[in-house]
Amino acid sequence: MQTEQTRKGHAKPEQMVKPHIHLSPSRSYARAIVCGSPERAEFISHVLKDSKCLARHREYHSYLGTYSGQEIIVISHGVGSAGAAICFQELIDVGAQAIIRIGTAGGLYDDSHIGDVVIATAAIRRDGVTGLMVPPHVPAVPDIALTYALMTAAQKGPLAAKAGMILTSDLFYGGVLDDELELHAKAGAIAVEMECSTLFIIGLLRKIKTAAILVLDGNPLKWAEGQYDPSPARLQASTEACVQAALGALVNAEV
Repeated sequence: MQTEQTRKGHAKPEQMVKPHIHLSPSRSYARAIVCGSPERAEFISHVLKDSKCLARHREYHSYLGTYSGQEIIVISHGVGSAGAAICFQELIDVGAQAIIRIGTAGGLYDDSHIGDVVIATAAIRRDGVTGLMVPPHVPAVPDIALTYALMTAAQKGPLAAKAGMILTSDLFYGGVLDDELELHAKAGAIAVEMECSTLFIIGLLRKIKTAAILVLDGNPLKWAEGQYDPSPARLQASTEACVQAALGALVNAEV
């Protein structure tokens, strides 16, 4: 498949195609949705008008379309903070000014259910990237205005969204050390996922707006009870609600 890299091999340095996401700077990329799965990125793109695929390279699949007259780019970032950080940085390099992550997470509150929707108001930094970027006492927080817009848009949808602090951890399958999920749940974390703290810190450093809305695919504290099902069919209705909320927040974002 031809990408921007093959079409613009003689671009000026400031217009050079980014090596991983295979995009070059454009005003069209100011408003962005990011997600882990390439399949989810394609699913989201179908909601946009006149959407087209921009590039596919490794886990980074990107699409561009319009919603309510505003151009929106959708790109997948893969699983985990290291690869996602590359996506976020390069996406900002090519023009992103407001980024909303739509993802999945595990619930950490007692009455959580598969399909619940969570909006992150802060993230506990247990990722492997941000500790190499900023001191440990720097909080990972999204943009207040964009997060409020996301919460407002979500309230107009069919599903109630729970807002609160989440845990970002690079650990999925545990080892001999305690994963400390119960500890963080007691401290107030309502969900655990793998990329939001990295997005929020990069947003703070690069001075762009970030936010995140997540669908719960289970509860890792209750996996033994069958509380885990990441199948797209099970999560489709909730994912659709998240997409509508994210788009509603993005089209009104000041960028």
